[in-house]
Order: sequence, then C-alpha cells, then structure tokens
Amino acid sequence: MQVSRDDFGFTWLVVEGSPDDMADLCTDLHAVNTSLEAQGFADGLLCSRVTFEGHGPTVGLVYLYKQGTFYAFAPTGTHQRDNLTEIGVRDLLAAELPMEPEMHQRLTLWNAPGL
Repeated sequence: MQVSRDDFGFTWLVVEGSPDDMADLCTDLHAVNTSLEAQGFADGLLCSRVTFEGHGPTVGLVYLYKQGTFYAFAPTGTHQRDNLTEIGVRDLLAAELPMEPEMHQRLTLWNAPGL
C-alpha cells in the first residue's frame, strides 16, 4: 500500500492488485475502509476507486462511501470525461450494484492516482 496526495490535497491510499484477482482487491479495499472507520476516520472517507484499463478508455469505478453507491468516471483529458462510456458502464452494472443516480453527488477525480 502506498500513500499519495492529489492536486487538491486529498490523501489516497493506493492498493494495487492483480486484475485476475478482483475479489481479493475488493476485500482489501473493504478492509482498509473498515479499519479507517474503526479508527475514527469515517467522516474523512469520501470514496474508493478501482481503475480498469484495456483497449478503450481508462475507467474508474467509484464507490461513494457515505451514499453506498457506485458510478463510473472516465477521464479523457484535462477536465474532460467520456460521458458515453460512463453511461454505458452504469447501464451494464445497474443490475449488480447500487448506482449513484444524482450527478451532483459524483466526484470528479481529476489527477487522482491511477487515472
């Protein structure tokens, strides 16, 4: 695990895992959040993100800690996003995960580590 700060001063705990073992990575992320909450940092937890890279755009699947919902974030450049990819990911995962319906709740994670 590494500690990183973004341009806005937020601290990120970066956990890397094998793309072939997504279950372990999700378990590790849940354990980190649970441990931070138990140590009194619940108010400071904003989100967790898993980044997917492949033949298309890089996409982050973001979990909003306080809302308990997910959304896709697909940056394409400096403060630009691929909205069609984000909508496609939302539609693909809506039956499996609670997706965030409110656009204003979605954090724009510009320059976050891994994106």
